[in-house]
Amino acid sequence: MKPSFPNLFIPGAGKSGTSALHECLDQHPAISMSSKKEPHYWTRPDFDEYTDFHRTKYMEYFNWEEHIKYQGESSTGYMQFPKFIGRIKSHYEEFPRFIFILRNPVDRCYSHYWWLKGMGSESLSFKEAVLSDLDIEPHPGLKLPEGNYKCYFQYGLYGKWLERFYRAFNSMNIHIVCSEDLKDDPLGTVNGCFEFLGLEPLESIIPSEANKSIILKKPGLYKLAKQLSFNQLNVPQLVKDMTPEFVKKLIRKHLITIVLKYTRTKKTYPIISDTDRLWLKGLYQEDVRHLKELTGMSFEKWTDFIDA
Repeated sequence: MKPSFPNLFIPGAGKSGTSALHECLDQHPAISMSSKKEPHYWTRPDFDEYTDFHRTKYMEYFNWEEHIKYQGESSTGYMQFPKFIGRIKSHYEEFPRFIFILRNPVDRCYSHYWWLKGMGSESLSFKEAVLSDLDIEPHPGLKLPEGNYKCYFQYGLYGKWLERFYRAFNSMNIHIVCSEDLKDDPLGTVNGCFEFLGLEPLESIIPSEANKSIILKKPGLYKLAKQLSFNQLNVPQLVKDMTPEFVKKLIRKHLITIVLKYTRTKKTYPIISDTDRLWLKGLYQEDVRHLKELTGMSFEKWTDFIDA
């Protein structure tokens, strides 16, 4: 089988269970999810400078054997970053399939904040952090040196971002699942994805809890370790590609792993206050209403928005 581009994307939403869904979908014998979960191939600033070398490296993340019907990846920036849709439309003769996993935007925003705070990438209070870039739309240029993104509020404006996908690719190529459903009924939720893709259901899957937020004793040390990783630094893609993989693996395996081992705690982040929850509900209310109209879904487990 001659390799083409992947035909399945999980573009978001970040901190909603994309890693878990990525691992669950990969359990189907007809699906090959990328070995690197978030290649961000389609949204890198140097995209227009890509050569055959870059394309070949990207294609190596997937299994291209004949029995594989879908090659997929899960770069969460694709949902918001401005050039993704245009690049897909200009490089594909047939539209790929998109599966979005969405989480109550209040919980997603709060989890996003504590994910970065727990790893040393955030020093502001929750409300200060949300307000600091409330109106700034996510784009690749906002990447932190340690490889992450803020824009806490904007990442949860699902209606705003999904409208562009519905206009560009139509609803037949889009499937929406809720992270709350993946948690409560992983097999049923994932089999719903397989049905959307025209694949046979599975009798069982191994649930995943990948990429859960953690709190570290020395978050600043972990932040530094991440910045030293060539996979995360804001350096030209060519430099990353020319760096031997064994060097990258040594950095990740030894430095980051050791830091995690000795600074990881069993602490969980505090429950969001009623005041902050009500405040975020007000901020997201109109977008959730738009999301419901756009998708025709009720999102009944998002109890904050029953009346939206």
